[in-house]
Amino acid sequence: MPTLEEVRRQIAAYPHSYIFWTQKEIRALPEILDRGETVKALTSGMVNGATWLAVCTERRLIFLNRGFFWGTEQVQMPLDRIQSIDHQFTFFFGIIRVFDGVNVFQLNMVLKSSILPFVKTAEEMMYALRHTPSAAPHPQASTDIATQLAKLAELKEKGYLTDAEFQAQKKKLLGG
Repeated sequence: MPTLEEVRRQIAAYPHSYIFWTQKEIRALPEILDRGETVKALTSGMVNGATWLAVCTERRLIFLNRGFFWGTEQVQMPLDRIQSIDHQFTFFFGIIRVFDGVNVFQLNMVLKSSILPFVKTAEEMMYALRHTPSAAPHPQASTDIATQLAKLAELKEKGYLTDAEFQAQKKKLLGG
């Protein structure tokens, strides 16, 4: 695990970091990051009225919220499982949305200037991971296809997926 000082150096080396109100999440990173895992990009935003830190490493995206009283919430998405990462802008802020084939994580109120650098870095890390000859495939969760299809249908019902996105993911699951 890296030390807090190493994590802070990695953050300082990334020119586009937006870490508004996320110091307690940054202090938690040394316990969350694996040995040899480094911060490649980060930004912050809001989920359900709480401030979250988004971190991209060479292996995964980590979304982290450390509350004052309620403990830590953490969502991890391995880069090799991410199907899409997209974004949208308003005047000063925007949204980053990540889909891993089953789950969607949406970070709102992200500073506009930090969105594209974060997304681009995540895409570069995904590409590097998928195109490294020595990279061994990670064992996949043994979730049956019917459960995954049900989750996709639920995401479509809630408006997270368009009909075209739903059909594309369904086709992938069914091997077509």
